[in-house]
Amino acid sequence: MLGLTTIRDGQRAALWDKTGKVTFVQGPQRVSLYGRTMQLLQRHAAGAHEYLVIQFKDGRSQHLHGPAAVWFHPVEHERIAVAPATHLDAHEAIVVYRQEKDRVSRRIVRGPDVFMPTADEWLHQFSWHGSEQTKPNRKLPHALVFQKLRIIPDQMYTDVEDVRTADDALLVIQLMVFFELVDIERMLDQTHDVVADFYNDVSADVIHFVAGLTFEQFKEQTEKLNDLSIYGALVQRAERIGYRINKVVYRGYQANPKLQLMHDNAIEARTKLQLEAQTERQAQELADLRLAREGQRSQQRQEMEAAETAHQTRLKAAAFEEALRQKRMEQERELAARRAISEEPLRHERVASEQQLESERTGNELKVAHQQAINRERAGYLANLQGMQVDLTRFLTARYQHPDRLIRIEGNGRTRPRLHVHQKT
Repeated sequence: MLGLTTIRDGQRAALWDKTGKVTFVQGPQRVSLYGRTMQLLQRHAAGAHEYLVIQFKDGRSQHLHGPAAVWFHPVEHERIAVAPATHLDAHEAIVVYRQEKDRVSRRIVRGPDVFMPTADEWLHQFSWHGSEQTKPNRKLPHALVFQKLRIIPDQMYTDVEDVRTADDALLVIQLMVFFELVDIERMLDQTHDVVADFYNDVSADVIHFVAGLTFEQFKEQTEKLNDLSIYGALVQRAERIGYRINKVVYRGYQANPKLQLMHDNAIEARTKLQLEAQTERQAQELADLRLAREGQRSQQRQEMEAAETAHQTRLKAAAFEEALRQKRMEQERELAARRAISEEPLRHERVASEQQLESERTGNELKVAHQQAINRERAGYLANLQGMQVDLTRFLTARYQHPDRLIRIEGNGRTRPRLHVHQKT
């Protein structure tokens, strides 16, 4: 039959008649198109992490969170689109705005989360300075467009250009800034471009530091660019916009090509001189080492020769002493034999002499004992006199008026004194 068509299973169609009235047909079905036109309708489906954005012709909009499916309605719908949900990791956050009756509210959604906005909600779009693709260290306006904020420590590379020293050397200072977002609300209220604020403040701090130094002084003090105290403006600005500066790392500098060439030549010459000095020092040290080793070997040879000489001397002395000992032993044996023959008469005489000496010693001991007894008796007699209060000095002087020996020294002070000794016979 003419004018018949088939609507397959899973399809839906809108049939328009001549008056403009629409009829919807769901397949499977076979319909007649006589006096009508057919429009196959599109089916829009959203998965579990998607949502449908339905724009009605009367201006309304609706968001259907997936999983969901909607047939396009040519009379009611302007368009239907499938949008992905926003996935947030644990270190990410988004800023969500909501249209209420007479005002717009703002809230912060932190991860981990899967966020799907309603029809009256939208996300904050950040547009900051970002890195140029060909030159990552240069920052361009609106090069960084995003919706998710990272709330973990982060860093950025930056070059501070046109930094002039006190002696008019033009430099490019290369830095790395480490920062961390600590207060999202303050950041939203105080700035619209965090990267621009950081770049401007770190540039001001670096220019202020370098402006008071000559190029040579700058090279000697580059380590100070790693000190956070140099970046006062950057730290203050970061605190004001809800960030914290953890540290700033100095990565080097670039100079004017001519100045850099001069500097490179100076470095090359200085390095060459250092290498030559080091080579010469190593050669001298090697010569000293060789001389020291030769001295040590010579001393060792001398010590070995001296030890060998001493050893030979000890061997000869030992041999000589042994010969002397053998000869002495022979002489002693001969002398002993002769003495045994010649000393027999003398032995009898020696025995008689020893007996006479022993007799005299015994007699002397008896005399000494007798004298000691007399002395003890006299000492006891004098002790008894002293006990009877007798003046022993006067007693002894009266008893012994005529001493056995008298010693007198005479002199008048002008001549040498004379010594007179008178002994009683």
